[in-house]
Amino acid sequence: MPLNIFRRKKKKEEGVKKRPQITKEMLLMSKPVRNPTITWEKYPSGEIAVKVKIVKKGKRRDKVYEKKYLLDEVGSFVWNMCDGKHTVNDIISALMEKYKLHRREAEASLLQYLNMLSQRMLIGFMLPKDIIEKASTEETGVESST
Repeated sequence: MPLNIFRRKKKKEEGVKKRPQITKEMLLMSKPVRNPTITWEKYPSGEIAVKVKIVKKGKRRDKVYEKKYLLDEVGSFVWNMCDGKHTVNDIISALMEKYKLHRREAEASLLQYLNMLSQRMLIGFMLPKDIIEKASTEETGVESST
């Protein structure tokens, strides 16, 4: 029996809220924050080791192991600034000042690094409330009456 490779995709459920699209400007105003469920330690050399517990579901019992990421000097510098107080723009400015980089270099490498940390679920981003409301009104075209 041949597989039906041309199956229709399921329609998205109605009533489910879509996340607003985040623009580059919104991302630069966001504040990166470390995942509170992970642990990390700073070595005397200045490097930071981030430890993540991973649970793999098994048939009989779950297997728990720890994954460790070792951050270099620049990565550790950025990690320390991902505290929910500094915006991405602040971190770019700090990188430019400390490592004598041009804005474009600092911005490109930082955004790529933050994307990698985010994909590994080590950090998240807090957006200011007014930016979230602006993004949702631009998408729907309806302003909220709050």
